Amino acid sequence: MHFCAEFGLHVGAYCSAAYDGNEMVAASFGFRGVFNGKSILHSHVTGSFQPGAGYALKQHQFNWAKHEGLTGITWSFDPLVRRNCVFNFDKLGATAVEYLPNFYGTMTDEINAGDDSDRLFVYWDLSGAKIADAISPDAIEIEIPEDIEALRRTDLAAAKVWRVETREALAPLLADGWTITRMKDRTHLLVEPPK
Repeated sequence: MHFCAEFGLHVGAYCSAAYDGNEMVAASFGFRGVFNGKSILHSHVTGSFQPGAGYALKQHQFNWAKHEGLTGITWSFDPLVRRNCVFNFDKLGATAVEYLPNFYGTMTDEINAGDDSDRLFVYWDLSGAKIADAISPDAIEIEIPEDIEALRRTDLAAAKVWRVETREALAPLLADGWTITRMKDRTHLLVEPPK
């Protein structure tokens, strides 16, 4: 797998694609920003079409941002998509710091149609200083559905119930400084109190 990261560099943006031979298998676009007074890369969109390519691209993004002297990478994703929670928390080590209700408005694409676009906003520390400490006894477990995308297609009303219940559980906690850094059994988000 090789990468092409030429696009946008002359204005400080990040745009990269991963190739398997001549076939593009993943791509990402981001721009510089500031989060909590620190210079960061905000990863606006990343897509992967081949197993392992998304992880390889995120590692490329990590190394690029670190080389540029940035302190972290931020992005947002749907907290109900279980595989993305596993990837972002358990595999990459990102930390959810904010809940963004209906961030993009109601979406009409095939995957999200009819549902609100709630997102978790995460920060990925480029120092690699994720601490594997014990889970707080005050941690709250929030179950997420096995496959929200399939549920939207077969039972949109049930999918919306998941959305509302998850929002009502997570939004006030994250607003009060709680964070998510991991999952339990790949089925529940572990929301931990401020340290």
